[in-house]
Amino acid sequence: MTDSQQKSGAFLSVALCWMFYLFAYVIRVEPSVVAKSLIDEFGITSSVIGFLGSVAYLPYVAMQIPCGVIADKLGTKTVVSIGCSICSLGAFIFGSANSVLQLEVGRFLIGLSTSCAFLCCGKVATEFFDRRKYAMFMGVAMCMGCLGGIAGSSPTAYLVSQYGWRIATYVIATFGAVLSVLIILFMKKSPKIQVSEETHILTGLRTIVKQPRAWVLGFYGAMTYLPLSALAELWVVPFMEHRFGISTTKAASSSIIIFIGFALGSVVAAWVAEKINSYKKTIIVFTLGIAVAFGTAMYSDSIGFYVCLSLLFIGAICAGANNLVFPVAYSLVPPAYGGTSTGFTNALVMSSGILFQPLLGKILDFARNGLVDEAGAPIYNLTMYRSAFLAVIFGLFLAIISTFFINDLKNKDE
Repeated sequence: MTDSQQKSGAFLSVALCWMFYLFAYVIRVEPSVVAKSLIDEFGITSSVIGFLGSVAYLPYVAMQIPCGVIADKLGTKTVVSIGCSICSLGAFIFGSANSVLQLEVGRFLIGLSTSCAFLCCGKVATEFFDRRKYAMFMGVAMCMGCLGGIAGSSPTAYLVSQYGWRIATYVIATFGAVLSVLIILFMKKSPKIQVSEETHILTGLRTIVKQPRAWVLGFYGAMTYLPLSALAELWVVPFMEHRFGISTTKAASSSIIIFIGFALGSVVAAWVAEKINSYKKTIIVFTLGIAVAFGTAMYSDSIGFYVCLSLLFIGAICAGANNLVFPVAYSLVPPAYGGTSTGFTNALVMSSGILFQPLLGKILDFARNGLVDEAGAPIYNLTMYRSAFLAVIFGLFLAIISTFFINDLKNKDE
């Protein structure tokens, strides 16, 4: 095989991983768009919707470290092909559900199977390309995930409005099934990982778990991921509907703008960190930007819809600094344990979804205090959403504090 063919195969392998992460994000954010349909059809409340969102996060986070170890042991093709297939199955189950339990089973399988998506993007990149390109490859991976979030917002909302939430879910699931076949046929097998007989596959996990720096990075990542996990993926759409009295389709643009900003910010943050030769300074400045922009967008009554969108966009760009925790954490272990490092860090980052999606739903129902309309459906208003979003602001405040405990990583010294 020529060098050109090898490079083409390597790029195709990375691209297929990116597409899997895109698909994973499309199906993961779907509840934010179909929430009203589910409430109407199944007679459930915001607490249940929040729980449905977190059901996918529970196995996702729980499997991060095992998936990292398995990917290091078996290679990315095996893990990604199985993961994508199960994710498609979970989507079909969710779309055909006739009970809340079946919805939960579908979401559980989606979370379980997509747990390998992001970490395998990083793993396959380091298997076929120079380690120094890791930060940029992960930035592109994050962009693809955000594109998936975009596709899971307005385009999905359009499908739901035209054909219903079940048909929309079947369309997404079919895309995943086709992608599974492409991965099996065209993705290259990982090069053999050289691990000495004296070194156990769990050595990487023990190495990173023992480092306080890794835990601080994970906590910071979890708090700065809230604009996506708590807002864009679930609660910002109904918030914008109540705030500006607009349709779901138009409100979904707020979710899209956050995903676009985060995608752009993931690359911008990596570029700035390299340009000024400091991850720490980049993280501190960007984190302050997140808090100011999102705080103003959610609580200022003097701004209109488009100014609010602009602030959400700016805050999301700043939140792209979240992606910098992965190259810093990756530097803590040998290259052979890159999957384990990414899995551990991502487990901490994604734990924000487990906690905050249902937490905001609980706060909303607590603030609602049993208020219902004539038909018995729960009633929510802007004040209730703002009360719930105080939890997000507090999380961002903790993120600002944690930045001062993050050690720097100098690109030129690597």
